[in-house]
Amino acid sequence: MKTLRIFIALVLSAAFCFAAEPDAKSARPKGPPKFQAPAGVELIHDVEIGKGGDRVLHAEIARPEKPSATPMPAVLWIHGGGWSGGSHRGNGALWLATKGYFTASIEYRLSGEAKWPAQIEDCKLGVRWLRANAAKYNVDPNRIGCWGSSAGGHLVACLGTMDDARFEGSGGYKGISSRVQTVVDYCGPADFTAGSAGIQGAKEGDDAKAPLGLFGAPFKAKPEPWRDGSPIIHVKPGCPPFLIVHGDADKTVPFAQSEQLAAALKKAGVPVQLLRVKGGGHGMMAAKDAPPAKPNPQVIRDTVTAFFDKHLKK
Repeated sequence: MKTLRIFIALVLSAAFCFAAEPDAKSARPKGPPKFQAPAGVELIHDVEIGKGGDRVLHAEIARPEKPSATPMPAVLWIHGGGWSGGSHRGNGALWLATKGYFTASIEYRLSGEAKWPAQIEDCKLGVRWLRANAAKYNVDPNRIGCWGSSAGGHLVACLGTMDDARFEGSGGYKGISSRVQTVVDYCGPADFTAGSAGIQGAKEGDDAKAPLGLFGAPFKAKPEPWRDGSPIIHVKPGCPPFLIVHGDADKTVPFAQSEQLAAALKKAGVPVQLLRVKGGGHGMMAAKDAPPAKPNPQVIRDTVTAFFDKHLKK
């Protein structure tokens, strides 16, 4: 249990990083992560899932060591890092493998390598890969959820709202559905229809570095990809249930972004739960010398577990 708590702390501290990295390619890890699996969990490193552009993409798998008698529900983890950093080798959903879930952390091309919509294409590839290999991994193809934080929160919100064929890409498993059955979005930006207003680093007349790196051109010069990459404009009836978790003291991605996404989902008749972390910053923790954020990390994790259980363990 101690190992699991340490792992979660390390993953979350990295996962919420939103600032752009100077060189995304050089930041890519060279080997498997240096941690032990929790008791009863099997780790499988760098499984090939298909291609992003002209190179192979991978996933890190964490699953129950003891085979399940019936196909398992699955959760795909999408890492954060401002779309320019971070790695699939930190599986933030790993602990769900102790609760009967198959989990896989999906690699996607970073913004230093490819611009939008490469990132959502790669995430959709991850869903198609898992669904196409569901029997191999003893996964129920009709019970696949996704979870991500920060930039990963943006991408899972995209997975939950963007079902247009133009976002599928050509990385593999053509014709397999990339639809997910539920979404957990940790403090992801949802609305770039006015550029990067409110995002950390944005100034009057200048875009924030991280989304500028993602979309590849200033909003004023080329607003189309910014708008196209906004989950909020793709919300429609029939989207999967959402759990959105966001700190109301977040100075990196404004809490209002999640409020607006939740309102749009609710208006469309989509089941949505918005968990407001009072006093929580971008990593859900309070600032130094401030009162502790509420609810605490354990309550948040319990809420996530209950949400996945409700929608994926029916």
